[in-house]
Formats: sequence, structure tokens, C-alpha cells
Amino acid sequence: MIYDSSSKALRNGLFRASVIICVVLLIVSAVAILASAPVQALAGDLEAISKASSLDNDPEDSQAVAAVCTVCHAGSQFLTTPRSSGRWHQVFDEMAGYGATGTDDQLNRVVNYFDKNLTVINVNTSPGDDLETTLQISDNVVAAIMARRMEHAFVGINDLSKIPGIDRSVLEKLNAKGCLQF
Repeated sequence: MIYDSSSKALRNGLFRASVIICVVLLIVSAVAILASAPVQALAGDLEAISKASSLDNDPEDSQAVAAVCTVCHAGSQFLTTPRSSGRWHQVFDEMAGYGATGTDDQLNRVVNYFDKNLTVINVNTSPGDDLETTLQISDNVVAAIMARRMEHAFVGINDLSKIPGIDRSVLEKLNAKGCLQF
């Protein structure tokens, strides 16, 4: 068989195109596999989640977080990123959209855990509901904070702890986590 230079160039071009298509398909397959393979719980996640729950005395809340959240995520993915209550609820909605599930009790416990341990509040601007849950205070204390901050802004833990019903240890723990702002 006689091959001229144009047919040889055509064969080389087709071969290169085939190789490129195969490489692209391998890359797309690898990306699809990596994207669908969740980062699951790591050894020690339940312990880390429990340890981070210094503001939540109910161990069932930590267990619910481990059961629901670490199906797809390592604990470090959320334990190191405090957010506002509104932002956490956006995250919860996103995760539900991706298929996160749990019993009603588990989901309530997850929200409780995040509200108490990983929610950033600004004492001078956050809504009363957020203050109540994160600071773990009663409606009366929330009302006292709201009334006081209308007069003048709180400037720190010492100032806020003057409100009767505030647990200073809660303030200090929130502050240490970067969850307390003024």
C-alpha cells in the first residue's frame, strides 16, 4: 500500500484528536468522581464536634451533628467557620438541596448546636432571637439588651456582663471562638 503525505497527516491528526478526546473524557470522569465523592467523617470527628460544643451541654446535639453533617463533611469543614445565624440557615438549606437528611429531632439538634456553638452575633445589631439562642438568655434579658443598646452601644464583655441574667462564661467562650462582636 502506498501512503502519500496527505493521508499520513490525516491519520496523525485523527490519532491526536482521538488521544485528546480520551484525555478529556478521563479528566471529566475524574472530576465527576471527585465531585460526587463526599469528604466524609474523619477519625476523631465526633470527639472534635463534642469538644467544640463547650456552649451546649446536651451530648445528643453533638451526636446529631456527627450523624447528619459528617455523612458528607469532615468536622473541620464547619467547626472552623463560625457564621451568622442567617448564613447558617442558608447553608442548611443548601445542604438539604444536596440531599442532607435526618429525623426532625436530629435536624433540630443540628440547628441548636450551630446556634449555640458556631453562630456569630453582634450584640449591638443582631436580632433578639439570635441573641437569645446564642447568648443562652431569657426573653427578659434580651429585652434589657435591646433597650440598653438603643441608649448606647455595648463596647465589650465587661459592659455586656453588667446586664442581669448574662452568664459571663458564655460570653468568654463565644469571644474565644470569634463569635461575639460589639
